[in-house]
Amino acid sequence: MVRDGVQIRPMVRADVRELLRLMEGIVAYEGGTEFRLTEAELTRRGFGDRAEFGAFVADRGDGQLCGMAVHYEIPFMHTLEPLLMMKWLFVDADVRGQGVGRRLMQRMARHAMDTGHKKFCWFVLKDNSPAQAFYRGLGATPDPDWDRWMLGTDGLASIASDG
Repeated sequence: MVRDGVQIRPMVRADVRELLRLMEGIVAYEGGTEFRLTEAELTRRGFGDRAEFGAFVADRGDGQLCGMAVHYEIPFMHTLEPLLMMKWLFVDADVRGQGVGRRLMQRMARHAMDTGHKKFCWFVLKDNSPAQAFYRGLGATPDPDWDRWMLGTDGLASIASDG
């Protein structure tokens, strides 16, 4: 569906350069470093018989994208059902507040339902109040049971050397 000149649709190979730009944008926004994604890697991982991720994009119609919702699936959980995860939701600053993010989330919700998922999940930075407010406005809630934990470089080395 096209609204205000922006169409929400599944990604295609021709989107890889713009997807890379949007991905770099969200990583920078989140304060990430060491951005290593390349067009070749995105193409390899996003297309083919065993695609590792998918995305819905907000297409301006002029060869430029203005947003993306990147997703992947965890093949099974304790219920033996897969879990749909949204890796990134990102909208270019110049179109924020115009409903593009909401439309991308609506498309993710339709995709979840169409593929038999009862929910989809994502992570939000603890200090990203605007994103939290946006998601709450859609009816989403933080998971009351789980916080993300990690074992970093020092911890990996330490536990790996224990004996």
